[in-house]
Amino acid sequence: MGKVLITIILLMICVCSHAQDPIAWDELSAEQQRVLKKFEGRWSELPPHKQNKLSRGAQNWQNMTPEKQDKVRQRYKWFKDLPPEKKERLREKWQSMSPEERKEFRKKHKNKFKDKKHKKNKDWDRD
Repeated sequence: MGKVLITIILLMICVCSHAQDPIAWDELSAEQQRVLKKFEGRWSELPPHKQNKLSRGAQNWQNMTPEKQDKVRQRYKWFKDLPPEKKERLREKWQSMSPEERKEFRKKHKNKFKDKKHKKNKDWDRD
């Protein structure tokens, strides 16, 4: 019974490790390549799951309006400027959330960032 269980587990590991095929750089659209340019030199070294995630992200980026892209850039800059310990706490919190909790969090904080941006722009206009 133990050997059968070990064999099943090993087969599952093999299947899971090949669940996603690698994507050749040349298979990406010109726009995806433009968005992912910084990965070009090491693209073939990335694991298939990372290549797939990045290619989907680049595709999503292409489908965003310029306004949505601007929001994403602002949120990225906000996160990038946080102290490392706060980034780590936020990552840990996010990873511990269920998909439902993440959805609720997004909904709850949707206007929070927008309000800060609006206030910042109003402050700028006063000067």
